[in-house]
Amino acid sequence: MSSNSGPTVSNNNDLSLQLANFLNGIQSQNQISKHNLSDSLKISLKLDNQNYALWARMIRVAIGGKSKTLLGHFSGNPTPPKPTDDGYEQWEQDDLVVFSWLIQNIEPAIASNLTEFPTTKSLWDALVTTYSSGKDKLQTFDLHVKANGIKQNGIPLEEFWIIMQGIWGEIDRRDPNPMTLPADITTYNKIRTEQKLFQSLNAIDRQYATIKREILRMDPLPSAEEAYAAVRKEIAHQTILGANPETKSGVAAGLVASRTNEDEALGLVSKGQTRRPDPPSKPKPRTDKSKLKCTIVAHTKEQCFKLVGFLSGGTMVTRR
Repeated sequence: MSSNSGPTVSNNNDLSLQLANFLNGIQSQNQISKHNLSDSLKISLKLDNQNYALWARMIRVAIGGKSKTLLGHFSGNPTPPKPTDDGYEQWEQDDLVVFSWLIQNIEPAIASNLTEFPTTKSLWDALVTTYSSGKDKLQTFDLHVKANGIKQNGIPLEEFWIIMQGIWGEIDRRDPNPMTLPADITTYNKIRTEQKLFQSLNAIDRQYATIKREILRMDPLPSAEEAYAAVRKEIAHQTILGANPETKSGVAAGLVASRTNEDEALGLVSKGQTRRPDPPSKPKPRTDKSKLKCTIVAHTKEQCFKLVGFLSGGTMVTRR
């Protein structure tokens, strides 16, 4: 019995080891195929010299949508494993995938100079240094000027709102909340929220003055997002009803005039009256003045019409 137990145990251990290696191989293969280098990831724009801020946000969202763990390759957190570690091969495989996705979404003229970076983090850091000025105060100042000076000027409200959100997002990125204590963070965020509300209401066209005044009377004040929703709802009402918030016009005015005429007509009918056109006026008979005699006594002999005559069509006619 003892002589047979050794080989049996050894065979079982070998079989268990082979099974474990086989399962690990399947798992590793699944991980590699999940982010295969043949996969492509393309967003709606490629990095050029003008669109870094938008591009950086979109590419991070796209890659994070594939796998949140891949975002660690941008920051280096968690720390990459050492080349001698067991997980290094898988990490390197994933890093190459992310690197290739970045290159695919950069203009070829720029990408041709970026392929020599060894890791995704080194490539990303180079892009940040090249295209982002971090917390540069001059650009932050310019963004605040734009936020306070922008006007809707007749463009669709939705398009205007997207522009405002883009500016606010860039301000938040360049000039984040500096507070550390919870109460201070809340207070600072409240101030920022009111600033956004005032900026958006100031920028919206004057035709919405009524709804803007109503929003500013609210206590507590709504957020900029809530104010936008209220204005957009008012625009929808105006579109449906054809009415201006300041005056009665369009369909509403037409309905008022129509109802007024109907009410007047119904009032006459209820009293047994109907409107009839006035009969045409008859011409007055002409008076025969040929037999009329002068009855004026307060004039001299030289001024008497009977003796001197009178004018008829510009010609002096003398009575005889």
